[in-house]
Amino acid sequence: MARLDEITAARVRPAVTWLRRHGDPADPEPALVRRYLTRELAVQPGADVRERHEVAWALGDLFEQAGRGDLAALCRSPATHESMAVGAWVASFPAVPAQFWQAALFAVERTASVPRRAALSLASARELLAAVGDGLRLEAGRLPLSTVLALDDRFRWTEEFPWMRVGSEDDIAPLRILRDHLLAQGLLRLDGDRLSRSELGRTAAGDTARLWRAVVEPVPRWAHAFEQDALGVMAASVLRSAEFSLGRIGEEMTHVLAERWRPAVRDEHGGLFDAAAALAQSWYRLGVPLGWWDTGRGPADRRPNGFGRAAAVTVLRAVTTRRRG
Repeated sequence: MARLDEITAARVRPAVTWLRRHGDPADPEPALVRRYLTRELAVQPGADVRERHEVAWALGDLFEQAGRGDLAALCRSPATHESMAVGAWVASFPAVPAQFWQAALFAVERTASVPRRAALSLASARELLAAVGDGLRLEAGRLPLSTVLALDDRFRWTEEFPWMRVGSEDDIAPLRILRDHLLAQGLLRLDGDRLSRSELGRTAAGDTARLWRAVVEPVPRWAHAFEQDALGVMAASVLRSAEFSLGRIGEEMTHVLAERWRPAVRDEHGGLFDAAAALAQSWYRLGVPLGWWDTGRGPADRRPNGFGRAAAVTVLRAVTTRRRG
């Protein structure tokens, strides 16, 4: 402590006091330090969000001075700061029972930023980017039928959904959903009737980690503050259960979001539940061409697999990290 500057020392004193109460401050266990950063520090009422992260960095300086490089790295780790951001965002819903968030907090701390074998989930997005290439002329606003047939032959959407018949792109809902999403995320661009890859689309196509983030993170498609909160709550709801039940998720989202949001207009067709459920349904549909769901007893029975759960964690990290400052 004596070797730290005054500001840094002031930031770490509460941490040292807490560690003294809960363990050995001279030689703390990494799990205890993580608990302080992601559970205690992250949810302190009234604390400035940015200052919490500064405290973590200051604590890293203290551990480095003490020769504990492992703990210094923990305090400075992006994963730790992501967990802190999630914890602070969760604490902004004080009336919601802690158990609602437990599975999500556990998953955030233990899920890699990019899941193993993510390329399997991204195969359809990558193939669509390759098919569009440097330019593809649309036919009445739709992908050429030859392109649609080639992609359906590759991914077998009409075998998974046998009621679909291929006459145009509009007949293959997973393909249209995927194309619209890649446009919204800036991976594709449309100029008149010419569809092409953007610069981001060209570079991300060859980089699995970059493509995963570009496809899965909410922005720019869902950038409004309500959408960000709603997607974060939806992600926590998805991570709570082995099944994707739109009714359950919509109800849970409505209950949590009602603490912060009210519908601008109330009528028989509107309301918070409708807005939340519509957003969850859009996200659910996106997961179909990206292979986020395992099928249970039928095509309508979808359960999040490893990719779906990783996508939910990515969403939760993204919407909460954007609130740091």
